[in-house]
Amino acid sequence: MTAKLYLANPYLRDFSTKVSRIVETGDKQGLVLEETLFYPSSGGQPHDTGTINDVPVLDVYEDENQRIVHLLAEPVAGNRIQGRIHWQRRFDHMQQHTGQHLLSQAFARVAKAETISFHMGKDSATLDLNQTGLPIKTIDAVETLANRIIYENRPVISRIIKKDELSQFPVRNPPTVADAIRIIEIKDFDYSPCGGTHCTGTGEIGIVKIRRFENYKGGSRIHFLCGLRAFKDYQEKSRIIKKIGECLSAGDADLYRNIIKTRDELKALRREHSSLNKRYLNIEARALFSERRQIDNTNVIVKVFENRDPKELKSLAREIIERVPGTVVLFGNSTKGKASLFFLRSQDVDWDMDRLMQETCPLIKGRGGGRPQQAQGGGPASDKLESAVQRAYRNLGAAGATANQEK
Repeated sequence: MTAKLYLANPYLRDFSTKVSRIVETGDKQGLVLEETLFYPSSGGQPHDTGTINDVPVLDVYEDENQRIVHLLAEPVAGNRIQGRIHWQRRFDHMQQHTGQHLLSQAFARVAKAETISFHMGKDSATLDLNQTGLPIKTIDAVETLANRIIYENRPVISRIIKKDELSQFPVRNPPTVADAIRIIEIKDFDYSPCGGTHCTGTGEIGIVKIRRFENYKGGSRIHFLCGLRAFKDYQEKSRIIKKIGECLSAGDADLYRNIIKTRDELKALRREHSSLNKRYLNIEARALFSERRQIDNTNVIVKVFENRDPKELKSLAREIIERVPGTVVLFGNSTKGKASLFFLRSQDVDWDMDRLMQETCPLIKGRGGGRPQQAQGGGPASDKLESAVQRAYRNLGAAGATANQEK
């Protein structure tokens, strides 16, 4: 059994020990050591990284035999090794994990909410609670309590106890192990069984900040940051607020009011734009209809555009179709060197737009399809777009002539 040096002193960074076993894990070498400072992934806390004999440690985990395996980037030789953990990562994990204990107890006291699970990611940490619909005032109260305990710099004590001693401690979550139990105590505040690495004083957590919270699987998920993560997040948000303030020519206190004002103005402009656009499309539809061609008493609108919004062209086509029955629209559009086609017909016209589209798309080296009433397609040969649309018109005429012969 590997001795876990990180439990006794999580601040150690270097150690020397012997290799007790080499484990083959695919194409990588895994070492089992007599003792280690490397924490294996467990309890929501990721593993430590660092080096063994200057070779990067890629992963640390407990295998099915409860052996701590150190997965290396390349093999190392010899029976003795020198190990070094990545301290910035270790201390970050200590801040996040101790901060989680603090938050869990704060939620238990303020909201009587129990922690179900905890996960520490690369950029953020989450804890899941058994209560849903937590109001913002509760979140604020929890955050305030947690940070007050940080400012008091209360001792964080790690102790190993026997199962029959457990009743002496107001443990937040009953442990599942049956023998030696490790308890992490935040002095006179929280007692929790845990095998992770922790700060020795709450002051080292620095700050706890709840970034956001949401209902999740019948409970709540809390996203939070501690220590340097919270500080960096504050720096980034300060930069963002400064840039927004410069854009709006407003100070921090006026930002919200200015954003709401700008949003309302934008909504009004969008409504006005939509109204004007409908009027413009109506005028454009009338102009295009005046240039219509006819095949067997069916109106055919043929037009190639450049750099038009596809949604706008579809609206224009529908405006024409809804205006006069017995109409077919054949539109082409060239945008950023690519060709697109949109064909639409009235319901009282029998011609198959899907078939017409599939006949036309090869001319622009593309593909397309749809339904008998409407179809669309596209391809890279924008230089062939005009001839493709004209070919579609001729094919439409041929289809009309065939239909008349069949009648």
